[in-house]
Amino acid sequence: MTDQARTLRTSAADRMTFPPPGIATDTEAIVVGSGKGGAGKSLTALTLAAGFAAAGRRTLLVDGDLNLGNQHVLLGVRPTIAPEALLEADVAPRDLVVPVSTNLWLMPAASGADAFDGLSGADRARVQRRISTLYPDYDLVVVDAAAGLDGALRCASLRATRLLMVTTPEPTALTSAYALIKLVHGRLPRLPIELVVNRTLDETDGRQAADRLEAACQRFLGRRLRYLGAIPEDHGMRQALRDPAQLVVRAGAGAAQAALHAVAERLLSECPPPSVPAGA
Repeated sequence: MTDQARTLRTSAADRMTFPPPGIATDTEAIVVGSGKGGAGKSLTALTLAAGFAAAGRRTLLVDGDLNLGNQHVLLGVRPTIAPEALLEADVAPRDLVVPVSTNLWLMPAASGADAFDGLSGADRARVQRRISTLYPDYDLVVVDAAAGLDGALRCASLRATRLLMVTTPEPTALTSAYALIKLVHGRLPRLPIELVVNRTLDETDGRQAADRLEAACQRFLGRRLRYLGAIPEDHGMRQALRDPAQLVVRAGAGAAQAALHAVAERLLSECPPPSVPAGA
């Protein structure tokens, strides 16, 4: 390891604050995936994580797209240590975690790093396995999986307790979502899979899209999906993206964020209480 990297680690440790280690080892880990890009997966993951944190749960948001990470950009934070440092055995995943707001931390991903570009699937899985060792230190973990099939499947295979699928009502998006569900079902048949339909015109639009996807899953896979709700098309999200603070506070949230916070509350009501009180 270089002297520069060691110096960065030391200075980062002086500035960062972390939650105390959790007692439980069965932390709720929600992998947010989509069959294709453009479904709103990253904003869904971010808003859910912010909602959990606002409710007092120590929450880790993991950017699961190893070399196309964008959560640090959305949140307006800069990793103190380059995420590619995680490839070095003596750099701990904990060293890379960035505090975002009260009860919310980010495990960032690299963006266009040469070191990640040539990694094999096995090496990528090894990196994500190292990241998953952080999970027991938090009450909830939200993983923003890479768009597409392979990345989401890899994230779901590592300590996930459920997969939250994000799709839109368009036929191509539903087809891609079904392809991912099929792969996950084949590898992890007992993993709960839930669904939100994003960018809908109204509740009926979301319900109809969910019914089509669920019908295919029942017919060809013999399994049911749990529908969590529709997220309306919200042109105000463009304005929210210009101010990262608007993405982590509920006050003044638009229709889409309000709907996602409602989903977060529903999921939170089913989670066990935190093993260590927030702020302890």
